[in-house]
Amino acid sequence: MSQGVNYFSKIVKLLKAGKLYPKVNTISGPSCHTEMNIDGKKFLTFCSNNYLGLAENKEITQVIIDGLKKYGVGSGGTRLLSGTLDVQVDFENKLADFLKGEDSITFSSGFLANAGAIRMLVDQFPYKIPLPFSNKDGIILTEELNHASIVDSVRLAKSEKAIYKHNDMKDLERLLEEHKKKKKLIVTDGVFSMDGDLANLVEISKLAKQYDALIYVDDAHGTGVLGPHGEGTSHELGVEKDIDVVMGSFTKAWGSIGGFIVVQEKELADYLRVTARSYIFSDPILPSVVAGLVEALEIIKNGDALRKQMFENAYYLRSELKKMGFEVLGGNKIPIIPPLLGSEKNAIKFSQKLLDAGIFALAVRRPAVAVGQERLRLTTMATHSRKQLDYLLENMEKIGKELKII
Repeated sequence: MSQGVNYFSKIVKLLKAGKLYPKVNTISGPSCHTEMNIDGKKFLTFCSNNYLGLAENKEITQVIIDGLKKYGVGSGGTRLLSGTLDVQVDFENKLADFLKGEDSITFSSGFLANAGAIRMLVDQFPYKIPLPFSNKDGIILTEELNHASIVDSVRLAKSEKAIYKHNDMKDLERLLEEHKKKKKLIVTDGVFSMDGDLANLVEISKLAKQYDALIYVDDAHGTGVLGPHGEGTSHELGVEKDIDVVMGSFTKAWGSIGGFIVVQEKELADYLRVTARSYIFSDPILPSVVAGLVEALEIIKNGDALRKQMFENAYYLRSELKKMGFEVLGGNKIPIIPPLLGSEKNAIKFSQKLLDAGIFALAVRRPAVAVGQERLRLTTMATHSRKQLDYLLENMEKIGKELKII
Protein backbone atom coordinates (compact mmCIF):
# COMPACT_ATOMS: atom_id res chain seq x y z
CA MET A 1 0.00 0.00 0.00
CA SER A 2 1.36 3.41 -0.97
CA GLN A 3 1.94 6.09 1.64
CA GLY A 4 -0.92 8.16 0.21
CA VAL A 5 -3.46 5.33 0.31
CA ASN A 6 -2.24 4.32 3.78
CA TYR A 7 -3.23 7.78 5.04
CA PHE A 8 -6.85 7.27 3.98
CA SER A 9 -6.88 3.72 5.31
CA LYS A 10 -5.78 4.90 8.75
CA ILE A 11 -8.55 7.49 8.91
CA VAL A 12 -11.24 5.01 7.87
CA LYS A 13 -10.01 2.50 10.48
CA LEU A 14 -10.02 5.22 13.12
CA LEU A 15 -13.61 6.20 12.30
CA LYS A 16 -14.78 2.59 12.32
CA ALA A 17 -13.01 1.84 15.60
CA GLY A 18 -14.75 4.78 17.22
CA LYS A 19 -18.11 3.73 15.73
CA LEU A 20 -18.21 7.04 13.85
CA TYR A 21 -18.30 5.58 10.35
CA PRO A 22 -21.90 5.67 9.10
CA LYS A 23 -23.55 2.42 8.16
CA VAL A 24 -25.43 2.61 4.86
CA ASN A 25 -28.23 0.06 4.81
CA THR A 26 -29.09 -1.88 1.67
CA ILE A 27 -32.82 -1.71 1.02
CA SER A 28 -34.73 -4.37 -0.89
CA GLY A 29 -37.41 -2.96 -3.15
CA PRO A 30 -38.63 0.66 -3.12
CA SER A 31 -37.24 3.13 -0.59
CA CYS A 32 -39.95 5.74 -1.18
CA HIS A 33 -42.79 4.01 0.73
CA THR A 34 -43.59 4.55 4.39
CA GLU A 35 -42.30 1.00 4.93
CA MET A 36 -39.13 -0.54 3.55
CA ASN A 37 -37.37 -3.90 3.68
CA ILE A 38 -33.84 -4.29 5.08
CA ASP A 39 -32.37 -7.79 5.35
CA GLY A 40 -35.82 -9.36 5.19
CA LYS A 41 -37.29 -7.18 7.95
CA LYS A 42 -39.84 -4.39 7.56
CA PHE A 43 -39.04 -0.89 8.85
CA LEU A 44 -41.10 2.25 9.06
CA THR A 45 -39.19 5.09 7.44
CA PHE A 46 -39.13 8.66 8.71
CA CYS A 47 -36.15 10.02 6.76
CA SER A 48 -37.48 10.25 3.20
CA ASN A 49 -37.83 13.56 1.34
CA ASN A 50 -40.73 12.12 -0.67
CA TYR A 51 -43.01 14.62 1.07
CA LEU A 52 -46.12 14.23 -1.13
CA GLY A 53 -45.64 10.53 -1.85
CA LEU A 54 -45.23 11.19 -5.59
CA ALA A 55 -42.27 8.80 -5.94
CA GLU A 56 -44.82 5.97 -5.84
CA ASN A 57 -47.59 7.68 -7.81
CA LYS A 58 -49.11 5.28 -10.37
CA GLU A 59 -50.04 7.94 -12.93
CA ILE A 60 -46.51 9.35 -12.98
CA THR A 61 -45.04 5.86 -13.18
CA GLN A 62 -47.18 5.01 -16.21
CA VAL A 63 -46.18 8.22 -18.00
CA ILE A 64 -42.50 7.36 -17.45
CA ILE A 65 -43.04 3.82 -18.79
CA ASP A 66 -44.69 5.27 -21.90
CA GLY A 67 -41.81 7.76 -22.18
CA LEU A 68 -39.26 4.95 -22.09
CA LYS A 69 -40.98 3.32 -25.05
CA LYS A 70 -40.95 6.60 -26.98
CA TYR A 71 -37.56 8.10 -26.02
CA GLY A 72 -35.47 5.10 -24.91
CA VAL A 73 -33.32 4.85 -21.79
CA GLY A 74 -30.79 7.59 -22.58
CA SER A 75 -30.65 11.24 -23.56
CA GLY A 76 -28.05 10.75 -26.30
CA GLY A 77 -25.77 13.63 -25.40
CA THR A 78 -25.60 17.15 -24.01
CA ARG A 79 -28.21 19.61 -25.18
CA LEU A 80 -25.78 22.03 -26.80
CA LEU A 81 -24.11 19.18 -28.67
CA SER A 82 -27.00 16.88 -29.54
CA GLY A 83 -29.97 19.23 -29.43
CA THR A 84 -32.86 19.40 -27.01
CA LEU A 85 -36.05 17.34 -27.03
CA ASP A 86 -39.51 18.80 -27.34
CA VAL A 87 -40.54 17.31 -23.98
CA GLN A 88 -37.68 19.14 -22.25
CA VAL A 89 -38.62 22.50 -23.77
CA ASP A 90 -42.30 21.94 -22.99
CA PHE A 91 -41.57 21.11 -19.36
CA GLU A 92 -39.24 24.09 -18.86
CA ASN A 93 -41.91 26.43 -20.23
CA LYS A 94 -44.56 24.97 -17.93
CA LEU A 95 -42.20 25.08 -14.94
CA ALA A 96 -41.36 28.75 -15.51
CA ASP A 97 -45.05 29.55 -15.84
CA PHE A 98 -45.85 27.66 -12.60
CA LEU A 99 -43.22 29.59 -10.63
CA LYS A 100 -44.15 32.91 -12.27
CA GLY A 101 -40.75 33.31 -13.93
CA GLU A 102 -39.75 34.25 -17.46
CA ASP A 103 -37.67 31.14 -18.17
CA SER A 104 -36.25 27.97 -16.62
CA ILE A 105 -33.38 25.54 -17.15
CA THR A 106 -33.29 21.93 -15.98
CA PHE A 107 -30.15 20.09 -14.87
CA SER A 108 -29.51 16.41 -14.24
CA SER A 109 -29.31 17.09 -10.47
CA GLY A 110 -29.93 19.89 -8.02
CA PHE A 111 -26.27 19.80 -7.01
CA LEU A 112 -25.27 20.45 -10.62
CA ALA A 113 -27.78 23.30 -10.88
CA ASN A 114 -26.07 25.06 -7.98
CA ALA A 115 -22.59 24.20 -9.23
CA GLY A 116 -23.34 25.61 -12.66
CA ALA A 117 -25.33 28.71 -11.81
CA ILE A 118 -23.96 30.29 -8.63
CA ARG A 119 -20.43 31.05 -9.79
CA MET A 120 -21.53 32.28 -13.20
CA LEU A 121 -23.90 34.86 -11.67
CA VAL A 122 -21.04 36.65 -9.92
CA ASP A 123 -17.75 35.73 -11.65
CA GLN A 124 -16.42 37.49 -14.72
CA PHE A 125 -17.77 36.48 -18.11
CA PRO A 126 -15.51 33.45 -18.75
CA TYR A 127 -14.72 33.82 -22.45
CA LYS A 128 -11.98 36.02 -23.83
CA ILE A 129 -13.89 38.40 -26.03
CA PRO A 130 -13.67 42.21 -25.86
CA LEU A 131 -16.39 43.78 -23.70
CA PRO A 132 -17.24 47.49 -23.79
CA PHE A 133 -17.83 47.60 -20.01
CA SER A 134 -16.30 46.43 -16.72
CA ASN A 135 -15.88 42.67 -16.36
CA LYS A 136 -14.81 42.16 -12.75
CA ASP A 137 -15.52 39.40 -10.25
CA GLY A 138 -18.03 40.26 -7.55
CA ILE A 139 -18.80 38.85 -4.11
CA ILE A 140 -21.07 36.04 -2.90
CA LEU A 141 -22.87 36.59 0.42
CA THR A 142 -23.88 33.12 1.57
CA GLU A 143 -25.94 31.99 4.58
CA GLU A 144 -24.01 30.02 7.20
CA LEU A 145 -26.50 27.11 7.22
CA ASN A 146 -26.76 26.74 3.45
CA HIS A 147 -26.82 23.23 1.97
CA ALA A 148 -23.55 21.46 1.17
CA SER A 149 -24.19 21.84 -2.57
CA ILE A 150 -24.20 25.62 -2.11
CA VAL A 151 -21.07 25.50 0.01
CA ASP A 152 -19.18 23.55 -2.66
CA SER A 153 -20.63 25.67 -5.48
CA VAL A 154 -19.52 28.88 -3.76
CA ARG A 155 -16.01 27.44 -3.42
CA LEU A 156 -15.88 26.99 -7.20
CA ALA A 157 -16.33 30.72 -7.75
CA LYS A 158 -13.33 32.98 -8.33
CA SER A 159 -15.16 35.86 -6.70
CA GLU A 160 -14.85 36.85 -3.06
CA LYS A 161 -17.03 35.02 -0.54
CA ALA A 162 -18.47 36.10 2.78
CA ILE A 163 -20.74 34.19 5.17
CA TYR A 164 -23.53 35.89 7.11
CA LYS A 165 -24.99 34.45 10.30
CA HIS A 166 -28.15 32.37 10.17
CA ASN A 167 -31.14 34.62 9.44
CA ASP A 168 -29.21 37.58 10.85
CA MET A 169 -30.26 40.54 8.73
CA LYS A 170 -27.98 42.98 10.53
CA ASP A 171 -24.99 40.81 9.66
CA LEU A 172 -26.11 40.59 6.04
CA GLU A 173 -26.58 44.35 5.84
CA ARG A 174 -23.13 44.89 7.34
CA LEU A 175 -21.61 42.84 4.52
CA LEU A 176 -23.72 44.55 1.87
CA GLU A 177 -22.59 47.94 3.13
CA GLU A 178 -18.97 46.82 3.29
CA HIS A 179 -19.06 45.64 -0.35
CA LYS A 180 -21.65 48.05 -1.77
CA LYS A 181 -19.53 49.02 -4.79
CA LYS A 182 -19.16 45.41 -5.98
CA LYS A 183 -21.41 43.09 -7.96
CA LYS A 184 -23.25 41.15 -5.24
CA LEU A 185 -25.09 37.82 -5.07
CA ILE A 186 -27.02 36.82 -1.94
CA VAL A 187 -27.38 33.03 -1.75
CA THR A 188 -29.68 31.30 0.72
CA ASP A 189 -31.75 28.19 1.19
CA GLY A 190 -35.50 28.81 1.18
CA VAL A 191 -36.12 26.01 3.69
CA PHE A 192 -33.06 25.00 5.71
CA SER A 193 -32.88 21.25 5.30
CA MET A 194 -31.42 20.37 8.69
CA ASP A 195 -33.32 22.90 10.83
CA GLY A 196 -36.67 23.05 9.06
CA ASP A 197 -36.98 26.85 9.27
CA LEU A 198 -37.37 29.46 6.53
CA ALA A 199 -35.06 32.15 5.21
CA ASN A 200 -36.19 35.69 5.99
CA LEU A 201 -36.85 36.44 2.33
CA VAL A 202 -38.97 39.49 3.05
CA GLU A 203 -36.08 41.35 4.72
CA ILE A 204 -33.51 39.91 2.31
CA SER A 205 -35.57 41.31 -0.57
CA LYS A 206 -35.62 44.77 1.00
CA LEU A 207 -31.86 44.74 1.54
CA ALA A 208 -31.20 43.47 -1.99
CA LYS A 209 -33.15 46.39 -3.45
CA GLN A 210 -31.38 48.87 -1.19
CA TYR A 211 -27.90 47.59 -2.07
CA ASP A 212 -28.52 46.48 -5.68
CA ALA A 213 -27.84 42.77 -5.14
CA LEU A 214 -29.15 39.68 -6.91
CA ILE A 215 -30.96 37.06 -4.80
CA TYR A 216 -30.49 33.31 -5.38
CA VAL A 217 -32.76 30.97 -3.39
CA ASP A 218 -32.18 27.22 -3.21
CA ASP A 219 -35.76 26.06 -2.67
CA ALA A 220 -35.19 22.31 -2.91
CA HIS A 221 -37.32 21.67 0.19
CA GLY A 222 -39.88 24.41 -0.45
CA THR A 223 -41.03 23.77 -3.99
CA GLY A 224 -44.07 21.52 -4.02
CA VAL A 225 -44.52 22.04 -0.27
CA LEU A 226 -45.09 25.75 0.42
CA GLY A 227 -47.02 28.44 -1.40
CA PRO A 228 -50.68 28.61 -2.49
CA HIS A 229 -50.25 25.67 -4.86
CA GLY A 230 -46.77 24.39 -4.00
CA GLU A 231 -44.85 27.14 -5.81
CA GLY A 232 -42.36 27.42 -2.96
CA THR A 233 -41.02 29.58 -0.15
CA SER A 234 -40.94 32.94 -1.93
CA HIS A 235 -44.61 32.50 -2.92
CA GLU A 236 -45.47 31.49 0.64
CA LEU A 237 -43.93 34.77 1.84
CA GLY A 238 -45.30 36.88 -1.02
CA VAL A 239 -41.95 38.01 -2.47
CA GLU A 240 -41.70 35.80 -5.56
CA LYS A 241 -41.22 38.74 -7.92
CA ASP A 242 -38.24 39.97 -5.85
CA ILE A 243 -36.24 36.75 -6.14
CA ASP A 244 -33.98 36.82 -9.20
CA VAL A 245 -33.18 33.10 -9.31
CA VAL A 246 -34.98 30.15 -7.71
CA MET A 247 -33.21 26.82 -7.77
CA GLY A 248 -34.98 23.58 -6.92
CA SER A 249 -34.61 19.83 -6.89
CA PHE A 250 -37.01 17.23 -8.23
CA THR A 251 -35.79 14.72 -5.62
CA LYS A 252 -37.98 16.06 -2.78
CA ALA A 253 -41.70 16.79 -3.12
CA TRP A 254 -41.58 15.92 -6.83
CA GLY A 255 -40.45 12.36 -6.02
CA SER A 256 -38.09 12.14 -8.99
CA ILE A 257 -34.56 13.21 -10.05
CA GLY A 258 -32.94 16.35 -11.42
CA GLY A 259 -32.76 20.05 -10.63
CA PHE A 260 -33.83 23.37 -12.09
CA ILE A 261 -33.29 27.11 -12.24
CA VAL A 262 -36.19 29.56 -12.70
CA VAL A 263 -35.37 33.21 -13.38
CA GLN A 264 -37.31 36.47 -13.33
CA GLU A 265 -35.34 37.85 -16.29
CA LYS A 266 -35.00 35.64 -19.38
CA GLU A 267 -31.54 37.04 -20.11
CA LEU A 268 -30.22 35.35 -16.96
CA ALA A 269 -31.27 31.95 -18.32
CA ASP A 270 -29.82 32.74 -21.74
CA TYR A 271 -26.55 33.69 -20.04
CA LEU A 272 -26.40 30.50 -17.98
CA ARG A 273 -27.07 28.31 -21.03
CA VAL A 274 -23.74 29.41 -22.50
CA THR A 275 -21.70 29.73 -19.28
CA ALA A 276 -22.90 27.13 -16.73
CA ARG A 277 -20.48 24.24 -17.22
CA SER A 278 -22.72 21.65 -15.56
CA TYR A 279 -25.38 22.48 -18.16
CA ILE A 280 -23.05 22.65 -21.15
CA PHE A 281 -21.00 19.52 -20.40
CA SER A 282 -23.51 17.23 -18.66
CA ASP A 283 -26.35 15.22 -20.16
CA PRO A 284 -29.87 16.37 -19.21
CA ILE A 285 -32.51 14.52 -17.21
CA LEU A 286 -33.66 11.39 -19.04
CA PRO A 287 -36.51 12.37 -21.39
CA SER A 288 -38.84 9.70 -20.02
CA VAL A 289 -38.32 11.13 -16.53
CA VAL A 290 -39.01 14.64 -17.87
CA ALA A 291 -42.33 13.33 -19.21
CA GLY A 292 -43.06 12.08 -15.70
CA LEU A 293 -42.17 15.51 -14.29
CA VAL A 294 -44.76 17.11 -16.58
CA GLU A 295 -47.35 14.85 -14.94
CA ALA A 296 -45.93 15.54 -11.47
CA LEU A 297 -46.25 19.28 -12.06
CA GLU A 298 -49.97 18.93 -12.74
CA ILE A 299 -50.42 16.85 -9.57
CA ILE A 300 -48.49 19.41 -7.49
CA LYS A 301 -50.54 22.32 -8.89
CA ASN A 302 -53.72 20.50 -7.88
CA GLY A 303 -52.26 18.84 -4.79
CA ASP A 304 -53.93 20.83 -2.00
CA ALA A 305 -55.26 17.64 -0.38
CA LEU A 306 -51.80 16.02 -0.41
CA ARG A 307 -50.22 19.12 1.12
CA LYS A 308 -52.96 19.34 3.75
CA GLN A 309 -52.28 15.75 4.84
CA MET A 310 -48.52 16.35 4.84
CA PHE A 311 -48.93 19.50 6.99
CA GLU A 312 -51.25 17.71 9.42
CA ASN A 313 -48.76 14.87 9.85
CA ALA A 314 -45.87 17.29 10.37
CA TYR A 315 -47.78 19.41 12.88
CA TYR A 316 -48.95 16.37 14.84
CA LEU A 317 -45.47 14.82 15.11
CA ARG A 318 -43.81 18.12 16.01
CA SER A 319 -46.36 19.13 18.65
CA GLU A 320 -46.40 15.69 20.31
CA LEU A 321 -42.59 15.59 20.51
CA LYS A 322 -42.59 19.02 22.15
CA LYS A 323 -45.18 17.87 24.68
CA MET A 324 -42.84 15.02 25.60
CA GLY A 325 -40.05 17.51 26.31
CA PHE A 326 -37.92 17.26 23.18
CA GLU A 327 -36.33 20.43 21.83
CA VAL A 328 -37.56 20.47 18.23
CA LEU A 329 -36.32 22.90 15.60
CA GLY A 330 -38.23 24.33 12.65
CA GLY A 331 -41.70 25.63 11.86
CA ASN A 332 -45.09 23.95 12.07
CA LYS A 333 -45.76 23.75 8.31
CA ILE A 334 -42.44 22.15 7.39
CA PRO A 335 -42.30 18.33 7.14
CA ILE A 336 -38.73 18.38 8.50
CA ILE A 337 -38.88 17.73 12.25
CA PRO A 338 -35.43 17.73 13.94
CA PRO A 339 -35.37 16.86 17.68
CA LEU A 340 -32.00 17.81 19.18
CA LEU A 341 -30.20 15.03 21.06
CA GLY A 342 -27.23 16.92 22.50
CA SER A 343 -24.28 14.76 21.49
CA GLU A 344 -22.97 12.47 18.79
CA LYS A 345 -23.08 9.57 21.23
CA ASN A 346 -26.75 10.18 22.02
CA ALA A 347 -27.64 10.56 18.35
CA ILE A 348 -25.99 7.28 17.36
CA LYS A 349 -27.56 5.39 20.28
CA PHE A 350 -31.00 6.88 19.68
CA SER A 351 -30.97 5.99 16.01
CA GLN A 352 -29.84 2.44 16.72
CA LYS A 353 -32.56 1.91 19.32
CA LEU A 354 -35.17 3.14 16.83
CA LEU A 355 -33.74 0.72 14.27
CA ASP A 356 -34.08 -2.09 16.83
CA ALA A 357 -37.75 -1.13 17.12
CA GLY A 358 -38.22 -1.30 13.35
CA ILE A 359 -37.99 2.43 12.68
CA PHE A 360 -35.59 3.85 10.09
CA ALA A 361 -34.64 7.37 11.22
CA LEU A 362 -30.93 8.00 11.08
CA ALA A 363 -28.86 10.37 13.19
CA VAL A 364 -27.54 13.61 11.71
CA ARG A 365 -24.09 14.65 12.90
CA ARG A 366 -20.89 16.22 11.61
CA PRO A 367 -20.27 17.37 8.94
CA ALA A 368 -23.99 17.95 8.31
CA VAL A 369 -24.44 19.85 11.60
CA ALA A 370 -22.13 21.47 14.13
CA VAL A 371 -20.82 19.54 17.15
CA GLY A 372 -23.39 19.84 19.95
CA GLN A 373 -26.26 20.17 17.44
CA GLU A 374 -26.62 16.45 16.74
CA ARG A 375 -30.18 15.38 16.03
CA LEU A 376 -32.58 13.08 14.31
CA ARG A 377 -33.87 14.54 11.06
CA LEU A 378 -37.38 13.16 11.04
CA THR A 379 -39.54 13.77 7.98
CA THR A 380 -43.22 13.16 7.40
CA MET A 381 -44.96 12.31 4.15
CA ALA A 382 -48.56 12.70 3.10
CA THR A 383 -48.69 8.90 2.96
CA HIS A 384 -47.83 8.32 6.65
CA SER A 385 -50.78 7.04 8.69
CA ARG A 386 -51.62 8.25 12.20
CA LYS A 387 -50.92 4.73 13.46
CA GLN A 388 -47.39 4.89 12.03
CA LEU A 389 -46.79 8.32 13.59
CA ASP A 390 -48.04 7.08 16.96
CA TYR A 391 -45.71 4.09 16.85
CA LEU A 392 -42.79 6.44 16.25
CA LEU A 393 -43.91 8.72 19.10
CA GLU A 394 -44.27 5.79 21.48
CA ASN A 395 -40.66 4.77 20.83
CA MET A 396 -39.34 8.34 20.84
CA GLU A 397 -40.74 8.82 24.36
CA LYS A 398 -39.42 5.47 25.58
CA ILE A 399 -35.89 5.98 24.21
CA GLY A 400 -35.81 9.66 25.16
CA LYS A 401 -36.44 8.78 28.80
CA GLU A 402 -34.03 5.85 28.72
CA LEU A 403 -31.21 8.12 27.45
CA LYS A 404 -32.31 10.93 29.82
CA ILE A 405 -32.91 13.36 26.98
CA ILE A 406 -36.44 14.12 28.17
